[in-house]
Amino acid sequence: MKKIILLAAVSISGFAAKAQDTLIWNNFENDPFTNMQIAIPPGYLTDTSWYTFDLDGNADGSSTNRPGEWYWSAPFAPGDTLTGNTGVMASNSWSNSNTPNENILVTPSVYIGDTTAVLSWKSAPYQTPRYLDGYQVLIAVGNNDISSFTDTIFKASEYVSLDVPAFPYQYGAYTFLPGPTANPLAPFVHGMDSTYTEFDPASDSSRLLGRLRPFTYSLAAYNGQTIFIMFRHYCTDDNLLSLDDILVTGTDYTGIHEANSGVSFSTYPNPAKDELNISYELTSSSNVVLNVYNIEGKLMSSENKGVLSGAQTNRIDISNLPAGMYRVELVTEMVRSNQKIVVQ
Repeated sequence: MKKIILLAAVSISGFAAKAQDTLIWNNFENDPFTNMQIAIPPGYLTDTSWYTFDLDGNADGSSTNRPGEWYWSAPFAPGDTLTGNTGVMASNSWSNSNTPNENILVTPSVYIGDTTAVLSWKSAPYQTPRYLDGYQVLIAVGNNDISSFTDTIFKASEYVSLDVPAFPYQYGAYTFLPGPTANPLAPFVHGMDSTYTEFDPASDSSRLLGRLRPFTYSLAAYNGQTIFIMFRHYCTDDNLLSLDDILVTGTDYTGIHEANSGVSFSTYPNPAKDELNISYELTSSSNVVLNVYNIEGKLMSSENKGVLSGAQTNRIDISNLPAGMYRVELVTEMVRSNQKIVVQ
């Protein structure tokens, strides 16, 4: 390939909030790695972390030392930057290899309490139609183990070959593959409808820059279940792909659901001022960690309580926290549960 330049929630237990709450949101405008793990998801039943991982191990074929997993980047197209967008998650497939790349980005868990929930996101390839990168969106029910992501809800096609060299600017001159599995959905080819692209003056007529394009998908089929969402960049030796504005909206039943998720978890007083009590009951012995995050997802404190069992009440000092909204996370060896608190 030719050388390119690297461009640079929850509610209090027992109460449900109104419809169209924000259940998951990340616009990647700030460093996303404050709440993102570069690791294979551990198979938790509930989890508040994002995960990214390079499953293929291919080296960067452009020799610019791009990370193997999804990484933080500036948008690819100048038109996206001009709208005020300063950050996306990007993934590289340029490997000079016949082995497909496979990079995964996995969301935190989200409980779908009714049929109003909707997933939204944006994506853009660096180039199209030539070297167009493909990807899939998958859903896992119950836990975030890799093997649990069995439902493919969206599939974007990848470039395979330019079959009519005399017409490199026409999509009909190319072959695109829908993806690595059977085709449960009609594959999508970015730019084929002449939208969400812009001309690249530094390139040739066979390549356009991809603009971030919005997509939505109803999650009504997952009513009553806890799910995880995976964005799987899977294609062979193309170029770059970006994701942005990942959002799940719906009715926030998190507090009610978590009471039945294996850990009964409550906080009091709420609002709190200097100290916060955390009560819970473990059905089996487990190491316990208590984390406090601010509204932006930054870890403010972490306490390892050691191996515990049965009914427990822990007290944590919050006197050094500025007034505002926070999230308390109870982490055991199998479950992560959360509560929203207000500090006065």
